[in-house]
Amino acid sequence: MERVADVCIIGEGSYPYYAGGVAQWVHELITAQKDLTFHVISLVPPHPILKFYYKFPKNVISHSYHIVQDFPQGSSSFRSSDPLWEILHSTLVGLVSSPAFEDFGPIVDLFQKHRNILGQHILCKSFETWNLFLRIYQDTAPSTPFKSYFATMYTLSRSLYSILLTDLPKAKIYHALCTGYAGFFLYRAKRELGIPCIVTEQGIYSNERRIEIVMANWIAVLSSLDLALEEKKRTLKDFWLNAFFSLAHACYISCDEIISTFDGNHAIQIEGGADPSKISTIVHGIDFNDYAAVRIERKKVRCVAFVGRIVPIKDVKTFIRACKLVKDSCPDIQLFAVGSTDEDHDYYLECQELANNLGLAEDLKFLGHVNFKEFLTKMDLLVLTSISEAQPLVILEAGAAGVPSIATDVGGCRQLLYGGVDEVPSLGQGGIVTPLRDPKATAEAIIKMISEPEFYQQCGITMAKRIQQHYVFKDEQETYRKIYNKYLMKSTGA
Repeated sequence: MERVADVCIIGEGSYPYYAGGVAQWVHELITAQKDLTFHVISLVPPHPILKFYYKFPKNVISHSYHIVQDFPQGSSSFRSSDPLWEILHSTLVGLVSSPAFEDFGPIVDLFQKHRNILGQHILCKSFETWNLFLRIYQDTAPSTPFKSYFATMYTLSRSLYSILLTDLPKAKIYHALCTGYAGFFLYRAKRELGIPCIVTEQGIYSNERRIEIVMANWIAVLSSLDLALEEKKRTLKDFWLNAFFSLAHACYISCDEIISTFDGNHAIQIEGGADPSKISTIVHGIDFNDYAAVRIERKKVRCVAFVGRIVPIKDVKTFIRACKLVKDSCPDIQLFAVGSTDEDHDYYLECQELANNLGLAEDLKFLGHVNFKEFLTKMDLLVLTSISEAQPLVILEAGAAGVPSIATDVGGCRQLLYGGVDEVPSLGQGGIVTPLRDPKATAEAIIKMISEPEFYQQCGITMAKRIQQHYVFKDEQETYRKIYNKYLMKSTGA
């Protein structure tokens, strides 16, 4: 008999298979909430290569992974009085046409009723599906190349169907780690089971997808980026953007708690349909004493490192270009890029090629994933050049070790380095905030740290104080414990 977990945690492309900030945070959350039991759902992309990076704590009583776009073959025909094709049509048209579509109720109910029948035969391979796509094409994008349109709708619909046809594990609370497909589980859990739902947004998922979609060169754009004053034709990038915003909207309206890691996310969440009364901020925290062994006296900068996944949204190329300028000015400096290289292998190769073309082949080392706590004994300065962040754990970890950071002005980075409005008295500057996609500004900030050792040392001292005072692991975990207990008490009628 399946045990009922206290909390069902749902994440995309992270825990327990991949290292990184979100995965580490999940592992620490579950480990800290030792009195609760968890079921972990891992959503993974098609054709995954899955290898456990984290060993589950003992209070994880069950785990399932689901491949987005994958679902059973199902029956070869649909015989029912339910208006299947009309519901599919209205849902898919709404999904790609509006950033605030929320009428997923009919399709959720229909798929719940016919879960044993619906599958790839009916939804992907039937003559009726072909006619459905033709009809949607005429309704939404008749001027778009049909081949590109079909690939988009086929992928979007399969992704949606795969989430709708996945079994919901038994749990008293559902907790998603982002909106998107993970967040859509909350819509289903609320509608089908009526149980409490929570989302914690490290970053704003829909905003990050917007950045990736705008940057993507595999989605047909046509003339959507021109400056004409007349109304623009809808493009396939619009389809993707509307879909992710609508999934976020569905998540928000289903949630009892909408949690962010810094206050700056609230306006975006409210714009996406979140109820302001349900929004709160819980900052990340770390065990400051756990970094005592790597808090060494650092008098000057010898080793500079980017730490993060080697993916486009981290904008590693800006760091590489900055490294060229730094190396020309400070030839003895050591330069490293630390982080997973297998999430977007093509981008990693592009980064290597850029470094080679700039003459940095021997000077900038790509180390892949490392034991970051050990690496902190060698690193003197952290650099982040991300296009999007929330509240990077790596800045907290480096700061606890007395290592200052240079980071782009995204997410909570400014608050981390300069202090928030509630920091009274102000502790001062713990690093340097730079503009986005600005190698020159990044290089100048690095050189300032190198050439002004007193400023550098003071930044390190300030960061250690700020982390110790304002980013406390026990406080973070106690807040989550209170939230979980509030809804667990309701579920038991206490």
